[in-house]
Amino acid sequence: MAAPQERPGPEQVLNQEKFADALRAAIARRDLTLDRIRARLADRGVEISLATLSYWQQGRSRPERPKSLRALRELEAILDLPRNTLFDFLEPRRPRGRWLGDTGLSFRALYGDDSPIRTVLGDEFANPNPDVTVLATTEQCFVDARRSLRRIATRQVLRGVNNGCERFLVVHGVDEGDVMPHDLLVRGGTLGDYRVDEEGGYVAAEIHLGRTLDKNETAVVEYDWRMGESDIPSRQHERRMRTTTSSYLLQVCFDHVTVPARCYEYRRAKVDAPLEDRRRLPMDATPSVHSFQAKCQPGVYGISWEWE
Repeated sequence: MAAPQERPGPEQVLNQEKFADALRAAIARRDLTLDRIRARLADRGVEISLATLSYWQQGRSRPERPKSLRALRELEAILDLPRNTLFDFLEPRRPRGRWLGDTGLSFRALYGDDSPIRTVLGDEFANPNPDVTVLATTEQCFVDARRSLRRIATRQVLRGVNNGCERFLVVHGVDEGDVMPHDLLVRGGTLGDYRVDEEGGYVAAEIHLGRTLDKNETAVVEYDWRMGESDIPSRQHERRMRTTTSSYLLQVCFDHVTVPARCYEYRRAKVDAPLEDRRRLPMDATPSVHSFQAKCQPGVYGISWEWE
């Protein structure tokens, strides 16, 4: 007689990369049918259809609405999983309602009236780039063996929204304890006005595009922020977006000598809003982690990492 097949343990659920895979592993571990799971959810006061449960484990849909999220919380208990096990696998929520519009947020709405960024932007706080918008952004952050964020390489596709655009203003802010950039290398343009507010922790730099953009014309600009070594380990990087972009790719690369224990992607609606859509990221072999957002809505997007 063959030995019974060992069921996946909680660690095998946690080792999955996608919500659907984690849910299937958890269901297999408990050896429950979807019909039985639906009945147990109903006993707990949550009515979810068999089709919905099937779609979740196939990856055709995911829990998003309040009722579905409540069902997911009950599922964790039914499947004997630690709290937030399945929640941590949820990808960022699909944009709905007002988030689908192309109208962006003002700096005031994104940062708040009292933000120290006002000092470095001055009169441009209201609208620093009135003649150009960002279509796509790719960023690579490089963390060295001493756990310091030393370089941020950015590539952006711009589009003119008015005739006569010749410049693009970029801003970089540091968290308390981090090191201010000591240099900005520009490709696809030339560096112009460079403003530093040490107390507030912001740097603003003007990039001249090298040609004049007419309305709907596009340009590609690349720039690298260079930082010195910090006494405090780096723990996150985020980008704050005022307008809808077609895509945002953020990759954080670590030195193979010192790799963080855990990494997460996250989103906030604005700078002072609570964290939402937090999800653990798998480490690639390089070693690095990345987060990709398609049809990226206004808000704050980032990756955080935790050291042992």
